[in-house]
Amino acid sequence: MRVPRFSRAALGQNRAGWALTGALALLGCSGVRAPEFEAPAPAGYGDAGALEPGVEAGSLDAEWWTAFGDPVLSRLIVEGLEHNSSLRAAALNVDVALAQARLDGAARNPEIEAALDPGRRKQNTAQSGLTEAIPIPIPGFEPGGVRSFAFTSYGLALNVRWEVDLWDRLGALTAASLAEAAASSADLDGVRLSIAGQLAKVYFGTVEAVQQVALAERTLASRERTRDRVEARYRRGVATALEVRQARTQVATVEASLAAQRQTLDGLRRQMEVLLGRYPSGEIEAAAGLPELPPLPETGVPAALLGRRPDLRAAEYRAVAASERLRAAHRALYPSFTLNGSAGTSSGELRDLLDGDFSVWSLAAGLLQPLLSGGRLRAGRDLVEAGLGAAEATWLQTALQAFAEVESGLAAEGMLKERTAALERAATESREAERLAEGRYREGLVGYLQVLDSQRTSFQSESQLLAARRQQLESRTDLILALGGGVYAEQAVPAASGGP
Repeated sequence: MRVPRFSRAALGQNRAGWALTGALALLGCSGVRAPEFEAPAPAGYGDAGALEPGVEAGSLDAEWWTAFGDPVLSRLIVEGLEHNSSLRAAALNVDVALAQARLDGAARNPEIEAALDPGRRKQNTAQSGLTEAIPIPIPGFEPGGVRSFAFTSYGLALNVRWEVDLWDRLGALTAASLAEAAASSADLDGVRLSIAGQLAKVYFGTVEAVQQVALAERTLASRERTRDRVEARYRRGVATALEVRQARTQVATVEASLAAQRQTLDGLRRQMEVLLGRYPSGEIEAAAGLPELPPLPETGVPAALLGRRPDLRAAEYRAVAASERLRAAHRALYPSFTLNGSAGTSSGELRDLLDGDFSVWSLAAGLLQPLLSGGRLRAGRDLVEAGLGAAEATWLQTALQAFAEVESGLAAEGMLKERTAALERAATESREAERLAEGRYREGLVGYLQVLDSQRTSFQSESQLLAARRQQLESRTDLILALGGGVYAEQAVPAASGGP
């Protein structure tokens, strides 16, 4: 079991950061036992992740986005981590978990309360049979009558109640709460990682959309010039009406594509503003070009991934919490021992409350052994045991998903590199083909159909190349996130001795 390191930045500058550090230290010293997990991990990642000779791998930094070398991207991610509402909610969930841990831990301590009890009481006494025993009449007490007496009393006491945790049942519940707090903090790391990743990918999409809009605008201007030339040729009787219609169709098609790209850009801008915690006005600006692809990060071995991924750490902590709850459920079948005590003064006069001559005290101990509860305690134990099995299964599934994300990311790196290189060649050749086709058309050597085909191919190739470059950046981001994004775990939780 590993306990992660928590920096103030990772906690979103929330006030529970230092308190959580103390809680994790208590978790490490409380003898919490981590369940045994076995993940079907290979000795190393697949050959898809192998680097080419001479290519150095970059290390994963906590601020991994700086590897892209884009100051606008870095500024936006820092802003998002400061103002994103989902991140603030996750930080508050850590506060909730810490408060619950303090609440559960308080049950192990004695409860002490001070009580001041003023009171007045009326008591009635009948004289039945009193005249025979006492022949002397009592003033104001008629035979067969009722005499009323009023009493005023004051009490000052200090009451103590303490459940002695002989079997560490309350300690197990406290350890479970501390593990839940650690899981909530790992969730916070995960949300922080996710927000940064979303901002990076939306930013790349926004920059690509800016480039797609610019490409569509350049293409539209080119198609309008071609249409004007075709119409001029038609007026001279050189071109046909079909060619004019085809040229106009090309212009309208690019206009539609330009409108669609502008709509995509507008939506991405508003999406980014929401992630930044801003009002979605659609006014945010992005860089004119995509950043360079950073070095491929070091993948390490699969076993190291289990300590880096926040979602895996959270799942492991929740399994620890379930294990501790199971231990507490076992201990609930044992006898409980309670001490109750009270010390103070009692008098009919308020001024005597501080007089030691009027002191009173009491002390009691109770031993309670559950005998018959209709199966409630054993059913509760079975419920918690099933919860532990579910937590372990969740951890295993999360681990498999983590391995799959890394393997898929490594495999995608090679395939996207090949695709981008092919599209670069295609874009270069299609631009040259378009230039040649237009020149030959002006010379009357080829028909307009060849010009249309070369123009469509050129536009598609350049548009696909922009998308492929953006996909490369997104894939590199996904790989960094799959590897834990620079959030590392360091401190190990010692194993406790003894059975449940």
